[in-house]
Amino acid sequence: MKHVYAEVGYGNDTFLSTEVEEGTHEYRVPEFIKPEKIEGYYVRIWIGKKVYIASTNRGFRIQTKNRNNFKVLFGIGGTSENPPEPFI
Repeated sequence: MKHVYAEVGYGNDTFLSTEVEEGTHEYRVPEFIKPEKIEGYYVRIWIGKKVYIASTNRGFRIQTKNRNNFKVLFGIGGTSENPPEPFI
């Protein structure tokens, strides 16, 4: 099973996108693909180098990143057997 994060909002390359994690490798596809098994929901707000995350799995937390950005995203996290392949 691969971890899948379907996101809606401002800050990624497209308004709707899906990130797929395979071990330490990850890729993003420019479409919203709901995970087969939903494990939680989250809101992620990235302002400058601080990322504020409120999720149903881990509660509220703050992360620090190395680069500046601005994002406001709502996401659905879960797993899928056959997630989409990266676009080439």
